[in-house]
Amino acid sequence: MTIGERIRYIREAKGITQNTLAESVHVTSSYISRIEHGSSTPTLELIQSIANALDTPVQDILCDLFSYSAEVSVSEKIKIIVERFSPEKQQLLLDTLEYLASRLEKL
Repeated sequence: MTIGERIRYIREAKGITQNTLAESVHVTSSYISRIEHGSSTPTLELIQSIANALDTPVQDILCDLFSYSAEVSVSEKIKIIVERFSPEKQQLLLDTLEYLASRLEKL
């Protein structure tokens, strides 16, 4: 998920319009739209302002940019990957993982 997609996902989950978010961070709603669609890249300062306006940690917006260290467990890597998706897609991933686990147990 891109930064813009993550911003859109969080914004929509909180029921905030592009216009309201734009007003909160002092940019135009068309600029927010361009960010969400990936045609513009916000500065780190704007990302911080957007995170504040969405009442969410900046890490929630930037989480897809972090790489994994060798110290991160497999279960933590799975959690990070799954959290990139909407709740509906998370459920699909969980169902798939449970199916695969059941098949592996039979081997």
